[in-house]
Amino acid sequence: MLGNMSRSYRHELYGRKPCTRFMDAAPLVVDIGVTLSELTDVVVGADPRHLISGFVITDHERYVGMGSVQDLVRVVTEMQMQAAKYSNPLTQLPGNVPINQHIDNLLEAGEACCIAYCDLDHFKPFNDVYGYAMGDEVIRLTARVLTGSCDAELDFIGHIGGDDFVLIMRSEDWEARCNRALANFGAEILKFFSSDDIERGGYITENRKGEMEFHRLTALSIGAIDVKPGMFRNHLQVSIAAAEVKKRAKAIHGNSLYINQRLYTSEANTAR
Repeated sequence: MLGNMSRSYRHELYGRKPCTRFMDAAPLVVDIGVTLSELTDVVVGADPRHLISGFVITDHERYVGMGSVQDLVRVVTEMQMQAAKYSNPLTQLPGNVPINQHIDNLLEAGEACCIAYCDLDHFKPFNDVYGYAMGDEVIRLTARVLTGSCDAELDFIGHIGGDDFVLIMRSEDWEARCNRALANFGAEILKFFSSDDIERGGYITENRKGEMEFHRLTALSIGAIDVKPGMFRNHLQVSIAAAEVKKRAKAIHGNSLYINQRLYTSEANTAR
């Protein structure tokens, strides 16, 4: 409005005309609940004029404020830089810092979720025998399988490091998703072994002492905790409980899922 009215003769021409003459009859309106990713898609697909005029923010169709594309670009860029800073270089998945932040945010908001600690069994001997390059391929396979089992809108996957991953799932069918990941991994990992190895359930190699040693096929173990509001205070408590259920999952032969059976009190957070 100021830009228009500051031009020559604009006051004389439009000073007594209604302001609707300068209004946008079809503004870009977004609800306050949309995610930044969804908002970015909306802005990119909208008329180019909105890149300058911005967008109207509403809450249940009531006006809240205005947003500018410049601010949106800045925030998205900062998020991308932050994600790249703490992402795992092999899988490009979020690392420890964003994992802990995400857990703390959900705990603070009182949202229920499943936190699943995922780890590979018999991975070290595979890495030693087949080399780090093949080991990296197994890590990438694990990342793809776990990512494919998540709901992109509700779930979060992070790579702690090495062969350790964390799933933070708000999907109600999280148990079925974990079992799907185990089945898919079990089918995909066979590509790394010969038919003879698959038939006998492992492979025989010479260890550092010159002795022949049997190693089982690499398997995926998932230890899951169904987190209820108030069960944990922070990610440190979660990590201790998750490490315990992961250990129990690894004690089960083959691709396995162990769901926490312990009761954690909301106050002292001690297991019973």
